[in-house]
Amino acid sequence: MKEPVYINLANKIASMIEEGIYKSGDKLPSLRHLQKEYNTSVGTILQSFNFLIDNGVIDSRERSGYFVRHQSIKKLPIPRSLPASFSESEVRIDELLQKIHKEENRSDFVSFANAIPDHRLLPFNGIKRAIQNVSRDISGTYLTLEQRNGNKELREEISKRSFLWGGSLHADELIITNGAKEALLCCLKAVTQPGDTVLVQDPCYYGILQILECLDLKLATIPSDPETGIKFADVENIAQRLHIKACLFVSNFNNPDAACISTETKKQLADFANSRNIPIIEDDLYGDIFFNGSRPDAIKTYDKNGWVMYCSSFTKTLVPGFRIGWCAPGRFLAEVSRIKWMHNGSTSNFNQRVVQQLLNSGTYDRHLQRYRLELHKNLLRTTELIEKYFPNGTKISRPNGGIVLWIELPTRVKSLLLYDYAIEKGISYAPGELFSAKNEYDNYLRLNYCNIWQLKTEKALKELGELFCQRNYE
Repeated sequence: MKEPVYINLANKIASMIEEGIYKSGDKLPSLRHLQKEYNTSVGTILQSFNFLIDNGVIDSRERSGYFVRHQSIKKLPIPRSLPASFSESEVRIDELLQKIHKEENRSDFVSFANAIPDHRLLPFNGIKRAIQNVSRDISGTYLTLEQRNGNKELREEISKRSFLWGGSLHADELIITNGAKEALLCCLKAVTQPGDTVLVQDPCYYGILQILECLDLKLATIPSDPETGIKFADVENIAQRLHIKACLFVSNFNNPDAACISTETKKQLADFANSRNIPIIEDDLYGDIFFNGSRPDAIKTYDKNGWVMYCSSFTKTLVPGFRIGWCAPGRFLAEVSRIKWMHNGSTSNFNQRVVQQLLNSGTYDRHLQRYRLELHKNLLRTTELIEKYFPNGTKISRPNGGIVLWIELPTRVKSLLLYDYAIEKGISYAPGELFSAKNEYDNYLRLNYCNIWQLKTEKALKELGELFCQRNYE
């Protein structure tokens, strides 16, 4: 899908601001100047400016023009990535997860812990219409079991969308699953046996660690840098030292550090998988949630012989409660389909049809435009408050998409130790140790920014900052 002209121009202006060409408080060129410079209409430029205003990048001042929005004076550094260990280990994360308190059912409670979008950010009216349309089918076929690989019309809609990331999937190559988690589990089960070693990036989403633990798989890790992602040299190095049975990578906006694997590395990984016959399971759950430019590509984009097993879902973008995920497992299609069927049969027929309608009607794409704007505004607001209230020495990721922030606190501040204190204040977050199989990242935490922004959100971030600034916690 070609990028609209006004978004293209907005991205150019945003890049100039990011590079410091236009600084905080600077006045932007006039509409006439930009009209001549870019040979476009005043209406298009106004659209670009409104887009930047919605994203919190610039402000409009009556009779004065447009100005770069005042940002915080501080620009905190990026969290450190831990050095590669080039060793394998067992995964024991579930016990730690069970120790974390469940969130309280209080009206004043603020959750930064679960990376699930606030339902008020979702296209409620569009979803309601789609549910009504599906339920009006007088044949009642939506009450029956769906075929093994999922609703054909939904698979066709998903296959069309693969062109957005440079893919060319066919509907017959896809399997609809109960969320991306089931897709990942089925793919892993298809290519590994208990005791095998799987390579993942570090830090790693605790849900992936849970799956590895459930399947009794060992884990090897390579570092992920919040700005540059993983290095292909690390993949090659560890593959020479250890017997890696499969790789599992989050390609775009990794949870928790929001890192993207570069296009060059994606190409190298696809070549590696095909030349070494080592399957790569790609989790591209957040690819549609980008803030600048166009949708990023995937490792699957460059797959030639089906060794890349692509997984995604609509849980983070459209209807979390419907649990509609999917995978394109390449040469392992038959085995993944068999495992999925043995695991729990077909995915909900009704839910699949509703999601198909949301895609086919254009509701999903219209929602994504608004959704990305709201998330980006939340990200900017959250970042400013962290810079203002969190302790000196704090480091923070700078996501270009996704829904989470990765934060490194001073070494004296232990996020797991302080979790109970935060719960008492009516606030939750995800302690850093959840994202490591080796109990590392004890002074890190993950915050989501996918809630509706409210005064209590700002208050909670301030209180978290005050908690982390304290010297004594006894």
